Amino acid sequence: MALGRESALLGFVAMVTYVAIDYVVVDWSPAQCEGPGVPALVVVGAVVPVVARRRLPVTALLATALLFGWYPATGVALALASYSVAGRTRSTRRRAVAFGLAAVLPFAVGLIGSGYQWQVAFVDFGVATLVCVAGPAVVQVLFAQRERLVGALREQTGYLRANHELAASAARLKERSRIAQEMHDLLGHRLSLISLYAGSLELGATTPADVTEPAMMIRGTVRTAMQELRATLGILRQHEPADSATRPAEQAGTWSDVSQLVQQTQAGGVRVKLIWTGGDLVGTGLPVRQAVHRIVREGLTNVARHAAAAQAEVVVAHGADRVRVEISDDGQPGTTGAPGSGLGLVGVQERVRLLGGTFQSGPRPGRGFRVCAELPLSTASPAPIEPTTEPDIDEKVDGRWARAGMSGLLVTGLVGAVAILVVTFNQVRFDLPGSPSIDSAFDSVALGSTRGLVAEFVGQDVPIARIASRGVEPPRSEGADCWYGYSVDVERTMIERYCFRQDILVDKVRFALPLT
Repeated sequence: MALGRESALLGFVAMVTYVAIDYVVVDWSPAQCEGPGVPALVVVGAVVPVVARRRLPVTALLATALLFGWYPATGVALALASYSVAGRTRSTRRRAVAFGLAAVLPFAVGLIGSGYQWQVAFVDFGVATLVCVAGPAVVQVLFAQRERLVGALREQTGYLRANHELAASAARLKERSRIAQEMHDLLGHRLSLISLYAGSLELGATTPADVTEPAMMIRGTVRTAMQELRATLGILRQHEPADSATRPAEQAGTWSDVSQLVQQTQAGGVRVKLIWTGGDLVGTGLPVRQAVHRIVREGLTNVARHAAAAQAEVVVAHGADRVRVEISDDGQPGTTGAPGSGLGLVGVQERVRLLGGTFQSGPRPGRGFRVCAELPLSTASPAPIEPTTEPDIDEKVDGRWARAGMSGLLVTGLVGAVAILVVTFNQVRFDLPGSPSIDSAFDSVALGSTRGLVAEFVGQDVPIARIASRGVEPPRSEGADCWYGYSVDVERTMIERYCFRQDILVDKVRFALPLT
């Protein structure tokens, strides 16, 4: 995959450089040299430093800077080398020296080649330095900061997710501990009754011989069971808050118990109503009734904490084999509830799961919040634990899209840099010593002059002038090969066209571009 991307990048550099040869031209560059192999040599000269930029980034940058000064069509290679130095050179001093030389070398070459035309060299290569040296370096720095920021956010997200999972696990363990406490109280009470029944059998005997062996065995077994139960579960006893266990176990989860919870919430200023359908839960298994009590209490606590000004509703539906409990509110805005950890619902969910029921909680469509649980009236197997955290982000997919976006941005930036160079070097042209300007050259060359003589006076063909003249130029001589130049004054842009037949000037014309 990496080899394929690198090959595609090298092909892109070669293609852009080859296309730019016809558009970014200065008079001392190899474009002035005749020969079909010159463009290929320039392309190879641009590709070789790009290949070496990973192992020798500074060397590649300096080589492309020298090549760019001699031939600005290789700007894409200079931009890539600058990007690599910013990302691969750790030493700040070394980077500063490399970027400084990369900015000075093209300017020096252009200044010497143009005969020390300071102003033109400063404008052309100043823009080139910003576009091909400073711009890619800044982009690489921003990309590096982005990678560090994304890495830090991922690490923080993982840390928060781990903490949340740990807190949820602690909440489930706490709920199991509470269930163990309830079981300790319930079984301790039942075992005490069995022990009393066995004791009454012993007391009812008139003589020791009348005491049956089964009665003595029951009493001894119950006494041992009580000791083991207290030793195993007695350590789990915790003191609940005074307002959390106000009803005896026999009434937990019944209509009177739930009504009292609703009335206590109404006394706190919350508008809540109770809707009970079906028969009372008296006679239902104590674990189910205790679960109903915990669900209603936790749901009303959340309403009082987060939506005290809302209208809430408690619905208990007692069916043939299941009981459904739902607490919902309309989420009226303007309330200022204290933030909670959300672990109370995790504990309730664990209790419902252990009873084989289903539990759902979350925002309602529109606004508001809803807690709903369904419990079987008979004993059922515990449901599997549902994930309480958001699904993990596919980092591979995310990284792939990020790399694709950065590659697209890099390609767009490189093409834009070359386009800026085309405009700059064609608008601000060098005037070599001894060569007349386009304005005077038009009158200086005569029909019948050779192509070489015309090139000496007016320079080479200017592609941007050729493109601008399309659709507005006068008809050309049949079979003629034409060169284009231009001059700009305050009011308009003039195009000069020189047409050759067998390298002899047969026609020349000057025309103005229409104003837009």
